[in-house]
Amino acid sequence: MSPVSPAFVAYPRGPRYAAVGFSLVLVVGAITAFIALGADVRSKFTAVQVVTLVIFLIVMVTFMFALGYSSIRVEPAGLWFRNGLRTHVLPWSDVGEIRFAAGSPWPHVVLRGVSAEGDHDTVMLMGIQGSDKAYAQAQYEALTFAIDAARRADAGSTGD
Repeated sequence: MSPVSPAFVAYPRGPRYAAVGFSLVLVVGAITAFIALGADVRSKFTAVQVVTLVIFLIVMVTFMFALGYSSIRVEPAGLWFRNGLRTHVLPWSDVGEIRFAAGSPWPHVVLRGVSAEGDHDTVMLMGIQGSDKAYAQAQYEALTFAIDAARRADAGSTGD
């Protein structure tokens, strides 16, 4: 993490609320159902079966939170973003255009430079979710403004 605070931070609202809500429903529902089965039925579960169910719950909650807690940060050195469980850091030299077409689930950054080498030329930015509608559009506009400002500041500091 850079010592300077980010110029901009975006995160999805709807998916974050959904992740928390669905996780609570899933965990509370599983515990309630297990208790409701009765002692005679619960005693027939083996330790391996219970552990399997707990692992399943953990995996489901992890994936919901990974999507809901995706984020984007504009930092002086480049673009930082978390998509699910994976974090990316792109220097400004590798960040091209940011695209967010109407109806898209999230914006994409067009890669250039070293990051564009290989089998892909765009990366999704899941920190802004199209399902957030007007909030997503406002976040996208603020993101592009912050990127432009950070690039100007970076160009000024390097003497370009």
